[in-house]
Amino acid sequence: MPIRDEVLNWLEEAKSDLKHSKISIEGGSYNWACFAAHQACEKALKSLILHVLGEYPRGHDLVKLYKMIVDEVNIDLNKTMLSRISSYYTQARYPNAGLERPSEEFTLEQAREAYNFTEALIHEVEKIIRDP
Repeated sequence: MPIRDEVLNWLEEAKSDLKHSKISIEGGSYNWACFAAHQACEKALKSLILHVLGEYPRGHDLVKLYKMIVDEVNIDLNKTMLSRISSYYTQARYPNAGLERPSEEFTLEQAREAYNFTEALIHEVEKIIRDP
């Protein structure tokens, strides 16, 4: 299956967001590291959906995006981690979304966990997309 430029653009932006996650970890901005990891997961999943189903999915819920594609490709992702990282879309940014001070309450452990999971997810998505 030929790879559309649009699919590769989404995948490359996922990789770029993953780099931002790493930079945020190194800078001690753990909430932003978690948010960037979410963005990277979302874009990687959307690139896969676009590649396989030919449609652009809407939304930010990683579990919902995963459910759109899980029966179409051989990818096994931890839904608990997807759900956790999905919550970072709002919790990592807004003081009224669960934590009073996300910039102070997110931890290095959370950031590393989100980064490592996302790195593995992107690797799996890239293998599927690039496999003829």
